[in-house]
Amino acid sequence: MNMKKIYALILSLAAFGIAAKEAPPVVQIDSGQLQGAYEYNMQAFKNIPYAAPPVGELRWRPPQPAAKWSGIRDATAFGDSCPQPYVKNLSTGLSLPGNEDCLKLNVFAPKKAGKNLPVMVWIHGGGLLVDGARDAQFTPINLIKNGVIVVTFDYRLGTFGYFASKELIEEAKAKGEPVGNYGTMDQIAALKWVKNNIAAFGGDPNNVTIFGESAGGRSVTWLMVSDAARGLFHKAIAESAQQSPLRGMTEKRLGMAPETEIDAKYMEAVGAKSLKELRSMPTQKLVLTASNFEEGEFGGPFIDGHILKGDPIPLFAAGKQAKVPFMIGTNSWDSSFLVPGQPSMAHLSKMLHENPEILAKLYGNTKDQCIASSDALGDMLYRGSTKLLADSMNGIAPGYAYYFDYLTHNIRPAYPGVPHTFEISYVFGSYGLMPQAPKTPESATDQCARIEKAIVDLKQKGIWSKYWYPITDKNNPQDIAMSEKMSASWAAFARTGNPNVAGQANWPIYSLKSDVMRYFSTDKETITDLLKERVDYQMLHLRDRKSTRLNSSHTD
Repeated sequence: MNMKKIYALILSLAAFGIAAKEAPPVVQIDSGQLQGAYEYNMQAFKNIPYAAPPVGELRWRPPQPAAKWSGIRDATAFGDSCPQPYVKNLSTGLSLPGNEDCLKLNVFAPKKAGKNLPVMVWIHGGGLLVDGARDAQFTPINLIKNGVIVVTFDYRLGTFGYFASKELIEEAKAKGEPVGNYGTMDQIAALKWVKNNIAAFGGDPNNVTIFGESAGGRSVTWLMVSDAARGLFHKAIAESAQQSPLRGMTEKRLGMAPETEIDAKYMEAVGAKSLKELRSMPTQKLVLTASNFEEGEFGGPFIDGHILKGDPIPLFAAGKQAKVPFMIGTNSWDSSFLVPGQPSMAHLSKMLHENPEILAKLYGNTKDQCIASSDALGDMLYRGSTKLLADSMNGIAPGYAYYFDYLTHNIRPAYPGVPHTFEISYVFGSYGLMPQAPKTPESATDQCARIEKAIVDLKQKGIWSKYWYPITDKNNPQDIAMSEKMSASWAAFARTGNPNVAGQANWPIYSLKSDVMRYFSTDKETITDLLKERVDYQMLHLRDRKSTRLNSSHTD
């Protein structure tokens, strides 16, 4: 074969390769055209503006409409996370210190989406202070495989997202705008974007499920009782949504200082005497540190009378929640993140006005006494609130409850239960992207020594211990099966409002009377009367809580 023929053959092969390569997906939305990419056997469109950058005079204003663009916008890479403190091991991959131009979202769809697929909108957790949509945990591999569309997004965090100085309240009143809970307003703006644009990706705007974990799960419960969010979603899932009370905006509530008082101290700390000075300060000067958060110097969300009108537990009990199917659940050691700041049992009984003798009876035999008081908080803020909120759906819409108690085999001996956040990668199917378990089982001895070391790492070194970061085994058949079960149930719920899946145990509608929860573990698939004596006691006090200081330093 001569050189001309060889050259012609190379060119033809190259041309064939180009022709055979799949063209990237392109969609048209209200703001313009987007070009996405294919990854993990799904379409991915990233960094899509759902609101204008909240900078300059828009800092501490409700989200404004996003600008349109001409041409095709590259939507193949994530945008920056919102401004937040850096915490080693917890902030991996978040492009910190972040950028105030962060009101962006991401859409993931099956490669051949078709039309009218159910839509799931994810609200990330992180105490309303850290994390973001680009976190690898939120890669929805198995959810997409189950035929849904998933939207993830970033929203304002820390004092950028939750702030209400007296001057700002007056400004908002003059403008006729809601004030203070800007991060929650961002969540509502993202849902409005979904309503207006998701059909372009093959999604059904009339079948939207909100779901979130930790502060994202709490956000779900707040949106359930917010008039401003009505009609923007049709189902809701709250994972690990602890229910400590909200503070007041201008008034002291349940022993907690009002938001205005906290924000006055914040302004003094950064050296600002006016709202104008605050708006002119550089982003990094306004970012709270992790220690600020631990010390209770972040007020978090509060009752503003418009976006957030009250605490979910009493509002659910009064039938004030959205009339949509609701699922809620908790992990067996969800209170793990409370451990670094947990009070002593004596202080806990005083703080919560509980009988120390009853607490000693209920928790004196806890195997790991180093977590006893945080476990008591877990019974109240997680297990008890899960049961109360699920039960309150009776007569409103179907309510389902679950209990997650699965850890991959080789790390199970090292934990007293399943820590906060560990269920996420099984729901999403991203477990293969998480830190992987050791090849041999860890020791069951000295769990408290491991916990104490993790506490020291956080308090003295500012490091989030890997002990508290999700660990999986992508090659373990049990891990694979657990993810398949959970993602199938979550997708079924998004599709129909019922999480039951053929081949799995029956998941009944929850009531306190029968007290049956779906149980994700290695043995049985339902659990009845979960820690009944302990949880019943804490539910009694949760219903009649006269005061608490938990919200200031333990917002999840």
